[in-house]
Amino acid sequence: MALLTGLIPSIDSLFLQNITDSIEAYSDKALSNVDLPTLLFKWVIIYALWWESLNILWRVYDYLYLKAMPKIKAHVTDEFYDYVQYHSHEFFQSNLAGDITNRISEASRSIEMVFAYINESIVRKLSVLIFALATLYSVHSTVALIFFCWLFVFIGTSLYFSKTINNYSRVFSKDKALVSGKIVDAISNSSVIRMFSSHKFERKYLKKYIHNTVRSDQRLQWFMFKLRYALGLSCTIMIGFMIYYIISLRSNLEITIGQCVLIITLCISVIEDIWDLTQEFGDLFEQIGAFNQSISLLEEYSIKDIPGAKKLYVESPSIEFKNVTFRFRNNDNSFDNKSISILPYERVGLAGFSGSGKTTFTNMISRLYEIESGNILIDGQDINQVSLDSLHKNISVIPQEPILFHRSIRENILYSNPTASDEELIEAAKAAHIHDFIIGLPDQYETICGERGNNFSGGQRQRISIARAFLKKAPILILDEATNSLDSHTEQLIQKSLQKLMLGKTVLVIAHRLSTLLHMDRILVFADGHIVEDGPHTVLQKDGIIYKMLWDNY
Repeated sequence: MALLTGLIPSIDSLFLQNITDSIEAYSDKALSNVDLPTLLFKWVIIYALWWESLNILWRVYDYLYLKAMPKIKAHVTDEFYDYVQYHSHEFFQSNLAGDITNRISEASRSIEMVFAYINESIVRKLSVLIFALATLYSVHSTVALIFFCWLFVFIGTSLYFSKTINNYSRVFSKDKALVSGKIVDAISNSSVIRMFSSHKFERKYLKKYIHNTVRSDQRLQWFMFKLRYALGLSCTIMIGFMIYYIISLRSNLEITIGQCVLIITLCISVIEDIWDLTQEFGDLFEQIGAFNQSISLLEEYSIKDIPGAKKLYVESPSIEFKNVTFRFRNNDNSFDNKSISILPYERVGLAGFSGSGKTTFTNMISRLYEIESGNILIDGQDINQVSLDSLHKNISVIPQEPILFHRSIRENILYSNPTASDEELIEAAKAAHIHDFIIGLPDQYETICGERGNNFSGGQRQRISIARAFLKKAPILILDEATNSLDSHTEQLIQKSLQKLMLGKTVLVIAHRLSTLLHMDRILVFADGHIVEDGPHTVLQKDGIIYKMLWDNY
């Protein structure tokens, strides 16, 4: 369709040539004896039909565009979102949530703009140039040669500087995305800003990123300003020389007045299109730069399934580390050729000072981090050889700060098992000691939890996440400071729920409150990323060094 519209200026100019030559065929004296409007009425009808066909052509284009583009944009958003979900834990730690969100939403918008600019500007205008060149050649070969030389210089210059424009645009898009990410980060922590009265500080903090955006935008616009002037100057020189040459040809009677009209109108029409193209060039590369920013989300996964990965089926939930070496963020707090075994249905506590490696240890079991060497086995199966989905389906994690979706309580609990029945849902809620609270709410299980579950207290959120874990029925349970920030009454309720949840599972419990580890079968004590002590509470309290220090301070 875009290629077809490139014919419009050439055909329009040919019509004008024929109409002009038809009028010019009659002298001033002859016009007094003929009815010129009647004689040329056919051209009126032909020209009117031509314009109506253009109207229909553009409406067909618009119809195809409105049918296709929304689906393309939706597909792009869906594909980007689906791909990003499977990035590693470290990827999400290293990138602002707002920045990722902005780049996903920018992808669909920028691809529409890139499509529009390429199709309606570049493809159509290149088509205009080709057909214009052919039309001018049919009139006079020298005119076509002059036009072609200018065209070669114009397009060659544009292409030569296109990489520079793209580089400027990519920097600008990156700075713009970073500003969006910083704004989202600040808004999501608005309560902290309010409590510290840091509004002015946050504005000052954001300003340096906005300044970078302004600077990169100005660099792009200044470069485009100079390029547009140079290209515009070439248009001025070309049209001036073309008009002079046409006058020379007409003075020698080498072309008709109608052909003069054709050449001038066609050249002006083409130059107007080219002039618009110089304005749109910067916009096009800005959108390409924005899309390149989105494309960066599609980098290769750092943690992914091996080809032909099998599903993990757990009958006896043992966990074994065999000669595992891992350095967290290239520090010395690491496992170095470490081997350790956790028996099926064993309850193991993880103790140690903050930053000693407890959470990293559990994250390795969930394969949120990739080990350097060795093997981690669950029920004798190497977790590197099984699919990530099947691995995570066999592990339930209850973090210190439970996070709920901005959805109903029902949807949040059923998230671990969407096919569960209402009876199973209620049974899980009762086991988590949250059912009575839920039915006391006006909308009961349809109550919206709010962003990150902020409509409820920490204990209520925790019990909803425990109900979710009950429904999952995974054979391995990891509790990461699950009761650390709760009052004693709420902690007792949750401890009762957790005791039920632990039945028939292999359990790892991270805790600073050592009293929660008294009933563990054994306790692993961490220091600087290493397991330095291993044994039950009674033995470690007597013979352990770090554990005894922790217990005495507790």
